[in-house]
Amino acid sequence: MIIFNDRYAILVLIPFCVAMSIVLRAESSGPQSVDIFNDEIPLQWELYDDGCRVIGENGHRLLEVVTTDVFSDNWAMADLNAFDGFEGKALRVRGEIRCEQLARENSTYRWAGAKLVVVQESTNGERESSTLAKYGTTQWEPVEEIFFLDPGSELTVMIGIEGASGSAWFRNFNLALIDATDVYPAAGSNITQAAYSESVESMPHRRGFMSPSTFTEAFFGKDMPEMKRWGANLLRLQLIRNWNQADSDQSVEEYLLWVRQRVPDILRVLDLADELDMQVVLDLHVPPGGRRRPGGEMNLFHEKKFAEAFLDAWKVLATSVAGHPALYGYDLLNEPYQKVVPADEVDYLELQYRAAQMVREIDKETPIIIESNLNASPKTFRYLKPLPLEDIIYQVHMYEPALYTHQGVGGNPLLEAAYPGTLPAGFYEKNEYFDRRKLKEVLQPVRDFQLKYGAKIYVGEFSTARWSKGGERYLEDCISIFEEYGWDWSYHAFREWDGWSLEHADEKEDRKRSESDTDRKKVLLQALERNSQ
Repeated sequence: MIIFNDRYAILVLIPFCVAMSIVLRAESSGPQSVDIFNDEIPLQWELYDDGCRVIGENGHRLLEVVTTDVFSDNWAMADLNAFDGFEGKALRVRGEIRCEQLARENSTYRWAGAKLVVVQESTNGERESSTLAKYGTTQWEPVEEIFFLDPGSELTVMIGIEGASGSAWFRNFNLALIDATDVYPAAGSNITQAAYSESVESMPHRRGFMSPSTFTEAFFGKDMPEMKRWGANLLRLQLIRNWNQADSDQSVEEYLLWVRQRVPDILRVLDLADELDMQVVLDLHVPPGGRRRPGGEMNLFHEKKFAEAFLDAWKVLATSVAGHPALYGYDLLNEPYQKVVPADEVDYLELQYRAAQMVREIDKETPIIIESNLNASPKTFRYLKPLPLEDIIYQVHMYEPALYTHQGVGGNPLLEAAYPGTLPAGFYEKNEYFDRRKLKEVLQPVRDFQLKYGAKIYVGEFSTARWSKGGERYLEDCISIFEEYGWDWSYHAFREWDGWSLEHADEKEDRKRSESDTDRKKVLLQALERNSQ
């Protein structure tokens, strides 16, 4: 049914209470259209083959989906084109999934399994988003996801199995069309213009690098001076440990001790940067409580002790470095990731706002850097609102298309295709042609935010794996867009992991630094020349 109130349009998916006569029979050919509503706006479900059917279990009507091999998919599909006007809207999905011996061909295929998929088709092309895929043998597990909608979209919802063999059951699914700003309520949502002091307005353009992940004598004696020789005037200093580990940093006391122990090295970096005429972004790269697996949600959004420890950490850091002449800004939370905000928990923007208020009490002048949601994704700028504080810089990370920039990283497959060219548009999306025009399209929400609010933008990270074909052209196009829009930027990363290295050759297995400048390094050197102009 569809229920309307002042702010929501809710679709309660109860296809699993329809008559059993709709179950597909073996002799059926092609999809069967099933009208599951008796409302004014009916929703048509198409059930594919005899492995997709409605059954009863303990008083529930379930959708049962079965596949016999990992190369076959099976879905129930429905169009949501009854809704008009997706501008500023989001689709909230809630339901439950159970799996039995649901096997994926490859454990690294994060997209494979039982899930709900939302397909958006608009003038910008087709885009797919998905709930986290379930697999293996599980009890009933809740699913909740938010999908932010493109204006002018036509939507198709798909429930089923992709790229896995076995069985899955779906029940109690409902979809709610809600205002995007209701998902992450903005502090000071009536702010119409970002405010900047004269000193921040007049700051020179900054271009540089992300730091290595450790403080070594080589970093101080070689790496920082080398960055300066390359022409950099900006360093994003990452305070990092336990990277990519699930549920790390669970001890609040030990985490805060680690932060305090980093202060002498931070001050040493700032002092050296001042000597080199460079500026430093202080980046708290890993939060207390770590990230959940699977999914990547940050625990500090769901457990108050970690949120409070996050604020305590910034009190320590800001008190230690406030007023240092080499400090560019406080980068509060690296790549916040939050898909769902239960009523009694904190959201990614509110927590950063609270930290910003506290830091501003300690340091009245240094800019504070806020990162957008979903790992500082460009698309999340569509629902980002400026904070009611002066001198806030808004950070985005650019790794799109992710399966191109992260090919051969974390189990992702290597690609034969080069940039510019036809590439996978995302973990759940179809191939699209990517060139400079497409990259501008990806970054358009950030540009719109900049122009609407007069906001300062900082690209804290951008990169592509060194073995990506056409990587030098990708970096060149990204930088040219940043320069066109007047955004500061830092390349990820300088002498960190060799997969991002500008000094290593394009061959993946070659782990030694190249004796000659790579084409990717040449692109960065040419771009950094602007710092001296």
